[in-house]
This record gives sequence, structure tokens and C-alpha cells, in this order.
Amino acid sequence: MISVLYLVLSAAQLALWTWGGRVWARAGRPPALAWVLAPTALLWYDNARIGLGRFIGEGELLYALSVPALAWHWTMLPAFVLAAGAIARSAGLAWARHALGRAAFWALAALLLAVDLPYAIGVVFGDVGPFSGVELRLGCIGDAIRYTATLTPAYFCGPETEAYRVGPGPVVAIVMVVVVGIVGVALWRARRWPWLAVAAGVMFVAAAGGPAWGTYAPPVANVGELVFVAGLLGTAARFRDAAARGPRPADVSPSS
Repeated sequence: MISVLYLVLSAAQLALWTWGGRVWARAGRPPALAWVLAPTALLWYDNARIGLGRFIGEGELLYALSVPALAWHWTMLPAFVLAAGAIARSAGLAWARHALGRAAFWALAALLLAVDLPYAIGVVFGDVGPFSGVELRLGCIGDAIRYTATLTPAYFCGPETEAYRVGPGPVVAIVMVVVVGIVGVALWRARRWPWLAVAAGVMFVAAAGGPAWGTYAPPVANVGELVFVAGLLGTAARFRDAAARGPRPADVSPSS
């Protein structure tokens, strides 16, 4: 049943991304939508490799399919911060258009990338230079199996399995969701558009409420991820033309 849920989520993510790509192409390729499309391009793949895990089975093939998903996650997650900044600018928020505002988004994204990137390099290339190799372990989620960097007792495949954890932890993801949520609240107040804030809230609850979801915690988090992406794409599409019109008078400070 959980395998089917992951495959449904995979199809939904692919459909959502395809819709966003069409909007982006028809609207003259607005930067905000491009910044959302880039880090969400392989979310369908991440769900698919878990959904297909039970059919592929344990072994080298499933492991090989898992490496790009983890590497993509650890490389592209900070790009959501840049997406949030691009959306804020497209919506005409003056503080996001200011040079200091732009620099803050880029600096934070660079900092988060510095935390995540060594693990992406380690899972793809193994031990290389100052970076340590990252090994993935097999974990079970109901009838679904996947190779993961975090294995807790709730997802052991057998009594001989041991707990395992490698990677930067959830800090980068938490910071990213908080930044998107802050931009969402700003849009709610300035543009009466609540949906990005709501999407960030759903993502936070879905991911942070893991203990309450039990075995279903990973798929619930991925459902939250789907809502999160829908909020980002919908918001970027909603304000794709605002940048061309310039900021509203109320957004322009006397000193600007």
C-alpha cells in the first residue's frame, strides 16, 4: 500500500512540474518559476525509486537508483531559498528587491549549500580529497524498501538491522522551509495571498510531526512536500508578471 502511495506521489509531482514548466514557457520564462522548477525537477524520481523498490528488490540496482536522489537532495535544497527570494521580488516586495535583500538570500543559500554539498560529493564519489564517502543503508517502510542515509528502528527490515545516520540532518530543510514561510507571510500581508504561507506550514507539520505519524512518517512528509511544491509553483505563477509592472507605491519606502 505504501509503495502505491509513493508511485501516486511520483505521478503527481511529475504532473505538477510539467504544468509549471508549461506556465514558465508560455509566460516568457520568468526567473521566479525557473528557480522553483530547478530544485523540484527530480522529486518525482525520488518518490518513484521508493515506490518501485519492492519490485526491484535489495541490491546494486536499487542502490544505484538511490544515489542520484540523495545527491540531488543535498545539492538542490538550498535553491529553494533563492526561489523564495525570486518570488518575493516578482511580487514587488521592496525589501527583497533591495541589494541587501538579494545578498541575504544568496548568502544564506551559499551557507546551506556548504553544509550539504560534502555529503552529495561523498555519496556520488566516495572518499575524495577532504570529503568522506557516504554509504546508504536499506530501510523498510511498510511494503516499500529504499536505501537511505538515516535508518531508525521504526524502519528496520529485520532484527539484525542496526541504527544508522549520516548526513547534515534536518537543519538545512528546516531553515529552507522557515525562509519560504517568512516570504509567504509577507505575501499574505502585502498581497493578500496566503497560499505560500499555508504550503510552508503544511510542509513543516508533515515533516516535524514524524513521531505522530509512526511508520507513515516518510510518506506523510512527501505528501507535505507535494503541497509545498504546489504552493511554490502556484505563487510563482501568480506573480510572474508583477516584476514587469514594478513595485506598488505602498512598497516603495521614502528613502528608496
